[in-house]
Amino acid sequence: MSETAFAVLTRDPAPAYDAALAPLGLEVVAMPVTKHAPAADPHALGRALEDGRYAAVVVASPRAAHELARAAAARELPEVWAVGPATRRALEIARIPARLPDHVRDGAELARRLAAERPLRGRRVLVPRAEEGRTEGLAILRAAGADVVDVIAYRTVAVGAGDPDVARGAELLRAGAAAVCAVFAPSQVAALAAIVGPLAGLSARFCAIGETTAEAVRAAGVADVAVAAEPTPEGMAQAVRSVYPGS
Repeated sequence: MSETAFAVLTRDPAPAYDAALAPLGLEVVAMPVTKHAPAADPHALGRALEDGRYAAVVVASPRAAHELARAAAARELPEVWAVGPATRRALEIARIPARLPDHVRDGAELARRLAAERPLRGRRVLVPRAEEGRTEGLAILRAAGADVVDVIAYRTVAVGAGDPDVARGAELLRAGAAAVCAVFAPSQVAALAAIVGPLAGLSARFCAIGETTAEAVRAAGVADVAVAAEPTPEGMAQAVRSVYPGS
């Protein structure tokens, strides 16, 4: 009987990823190394929405979509631009229509598309984001003349090494029993290393949901990182397929 091959995913359980990786013969183990926490000022986004009219709202993560929906309540929103299908799905669940340009993989690319397709000079753009989120997109919008309203809508915090939700994944990675480790955000890279030790010392092959996350994995000492072509379960499965089974 062949041994079970495991893929550790540094996120909450997600049936869509289980289904995408199952045809590869991998058993998925969720290892949510970070969790979301309220912003220091949980009402800041609501006040920003009350404060005036916007040309657009830029939403770069499913959690930011959730926070926007919570703060918006029954308010009418301007045009909403989303990064990736997961963020758009989160907005759709909240019944918020969103524009998802083709081949946009991160906030910087989304900002470039928005600046190219909409007149922004002198107009306000609302950007709800994580406290530790990247700011390249903000700079691009400001360079295009936009009055950017940058609101911290939530925080991402690392879980402790003793958290029971990360125990099985940590055990598999430390023991060399995980064939693949899939990472979904730069913040997860440092959180994972704090739990399992230096990533370069692990035998698992690393896959990243996008190039920004891959850069963080490389900075942690892992030279060879497979990158999903699209930030979707299918995109991640394609990246995993490129490294598993390894030669």
